[in-house]
Amino acid sequence: MPQPLDELRSLLRQARRVLVIAHVSPDGDTIGSTLGLAAGLRLLGLAVRLAGADPVPANLRFLPGTRRFSRRPVGNEDLIIAVDCSDASRTGGLHESAGPAAPPLVVLDHHITNSGWGQVNIIDPDAAATAQVVLRVVQHLGVPLDPDMATCLLTGVVTDTLGFRTNNTTPQVLQDAVTLMAAGAPLALIMDEVYGHNPLPMMRLWGLAFSRAVLQDGVLWVELSQQDMAACSANVTHVSGLANFMSTIDEAEVALVLRE
Repeated sequence: MPQPLDELRSLLRQARRVLVIAHVSPDGDTIGSTLGLAAGLRLLGLAVRLAGADPVPANLRFLPGTRRFSRRPVGNEDLIIAVDCSDASRTGGLHESAGPAAPPLVVLDHHITNSGWGQVNIIDPDAAATAQVVLRVVQHLGVPLDPDMATCLLTGVVTDTLGFRTNNTTPQVLQDAVTLMAAGAPLALIMDEVYGHNPLPMMRLWGLAFSRAVLQDGVLWVELSQQDMAACSANVTHVSGLANFMSTIDEAEVALVLRE
């Protein structure tokens, strides 16, 4: 029986146009992984279009290729690849827009909750970030890493490990980071761009969220209404990263952000 990586290779050989989808409320892993994968597929001669239901957060716009994202649903593509999406709802309706005539779907992910909802599923729950899964894919396809691709993938690793601080930062994570840095990814620049630049509307929104956060039985949650967003002049990109930051609170075993 063919392995998922070989099944992906076969689908790519039959495709000319590929749609790569990032998840809603995008974070550094889905954006970095999507951009890195797209760059690799283009080196194979494929036409690649990037789609995302929500805008790219401001602190990730330094990555090469972020302007290529659009909200346009499935068009005339031969293949769809959903990146870092644990289920279909995470595509924000972009995958469902194809209807019953949808082209083959490949899912690349690292979430243990992924149900394997694609025709081909390349899922590694042991990976700290989907960027590591994408790295394995491009290596399997024989695509050489260039600095832009490496920068995108290292951003995915950095953000999903909160700067190599999560308990799933294994020796393999650090080895992958070294591989990406050796290919030209600037770790110091990534850390500064991701964590060193925070817009005022985001800080106002987070401050409002924490002012009324609820903690019960180890679960910390906040609710953000559309009125809250408007009051802070915030948009959906300013919510990205809030749950990760909440998870650093000592008393919180689980952190939730509920957004209207």
